[in-house]
Amino acid sequence: MTAMLHRLLLAAVCLIAASPAHGITPKQVEPRDQPPFHHKPVVRLSPDLADAGIAHAIERHLAVTAAAGQDHNIFIRRIHDARIGDEGYIIDITPDQILVAANKPAGALYGIILLAELIERDGGDAWKVPSQRITDWPSLEWRGMHVLFGSRNSIGSIETLITDVLPKLRLNQLILETNYNFAYQRRPEVADPDHITLADAKRLLNLARENHIKLIPMLNCLGHQSWEDKTFQLLRAYPQFDETPDRGWGEKGFYCKSWCPSHPDLNPILFDLFDELIDAFEADTFHVGMDEVFIIGQCERCRDQSPAELFAKAVKDYHGHLIGKRGVRMMMWGDRLLDQKTVGYSRWEADDLGMAAAIDAIPRDIVICDWHYESQAFPSVPDLMEKGFTVWPTGWRQVPSATKFVEAALEHHGPQVPGYLATTWFPIDAVTKALVQAEPIGDKDIDPIVETIRATSPLVWQGKP
Repeated sequence: MTAMLHRLLLAAVCLIAASPAHGITPKQVEPRDQPPFHHKPVVRLSPDLADAGIAHAIERHLAVTAAAGQDHNIFIRRIHDARIGDEGYIIDITPDQILVAANKPAGALYGIILLAELIERDGGDAWKVPSQRITDWPSLEWRGMHVLFGSRNSIGSIETLITDVLPKLRLNQLILETNYNFAYQRRPEVADPDHITLADAKRLLNLARENHIKLIPMLNCLGHQSWEDKTFQLLRAYPQFDETPDRGWGEKGFYCKSWCPSHPDLNPILFDLFDELIDAFEADTFHVGMDEVFIIGQCERCRDQSPAELFAKAVKDYHGHLIGKRGVRMMMWGDRLLDQKTVGYSRWEADDLGMAAAIDAIPRDIVICDWHYESQAFPSVPDLMEKGFTVWPTGWRQVPSATKFVEAALEHHGPQVPGYLATTWFPIDAVTKALVQAEPIGDKDIDPIVETIRATSPLVWQGKP
């Protein structure tokens, strides 16, 4: 009984040690009844994993540098183990050495981060790490975050997200809602004054690749062409595209402007913007937004067509360029494709103006980002799956709802439901600041978002306990 109790206590200690700052518990933890590793680390990085990203990860997360020569006691190596996939890893800790092994550099990165979270530092150069063997891999393949990228002044925050925050949260995709915040060369008249440059985009892309994060540029299409009393740059440069030029902020029932999907001069301009963002970020996926459209079918060109016909036309136009011409995956928000009367969601997250019927007229190879922020049940996921779409469940800032949504993603997980997406919807500088800090920043809008991201990210990686 004493030996069994000892083993149980040992297992508990190792499990607690392996559930570090972000609350992520590895799938397999095998404790060893041995003293801990307690040495000054000397790291050897296997040449077949020695890309710039892993070298930088060692420096950033372990605060050491991989060394040449002999007398190594920390080994980072490539293996071939089908159980752990491309992002999984094995950490084997004995009193004398530590091995971090992975099939691909992405797995090595996550193994290095987990090891960093296990290290106890005693004030000197030595590490102290409990002896154990850890095997871990993600439960969901797509683990994403969506952010608003509205100013060049926010580049530092995006860099911090990419190099520090997202890897520690085990998130591997970042949707950058760039909109008009880019130095468009073909259409400079639509660029916001404080735009990012092509060089900025390439720097972010290189950092993302080093940290095994996929960047997905986004330009919000059709609706959301204004906010409060500010009309965004496309309609300011081309007011003839405004679906309702006589309506604006302050009018009862007005939310935000839409452009006219039937205007013959719109798409050539729009597709130039798509192309420049795709090329700048060397993207294989592009997000077209299209959420919360409340103005449609009101101008002379559109009023003889149904909302569903107009919405489907816009979707098919964008699909024809993105998938048909550019060969990139297309993503969009899914709320206007859901019939409010059928699914029971609010009019924000489902359509009550007749657009939902467009779902039967659009291609099935579009990824639908199905967002719901307060619900406890998600009938839209199986409904969209049944229609043949790939679905990316998307939550925001309520822990109970978002947790239920992650559980729904895990329940339906497969080729059609590959992951979960977290949204932020507030200025990225404040969100990043709060994610970096251990304690809430005292902001009633930001703190719930960060709390929700921290609560759901472990589930997205490890699955439901």
